[in-house]
Amino acid sequence: MKRILPKDFDKYFWDTNTDKLSVDGNYSFIIERLLELGDLDELAWVNNNYSKEKISETLSKSRRISPKTGNFFSLYYKIPKDSLVACTKKHSI
Repeated sequence: MKRILPKDFDKYFWDTNTDKLSVDGNYSFIIERLLELGDLDELAWVNNNYSKEKISETLSKSRRISPKTGNFFSLYYKIPKDSLVACTKKHSI
């Protein structure tokens, strides 16, 4: 059975058809959006649906997560900041 996002999360994926998102297949995209834009309910959902390894992998590779969010979650998940190469660097436009 395909796991789906809760309907109240649609507001975080305004540019995407959430019916076509796969919780397992699109985990990186979903984690990025919910950590960057979500609140405590979304954080709890991420923690209940994804392993710390998948969350850490997403944080270490993401260029969509802001440096501020990356810094916070490196502390929250106890991930060394030096492993968050992509999201902790300022991006040029």
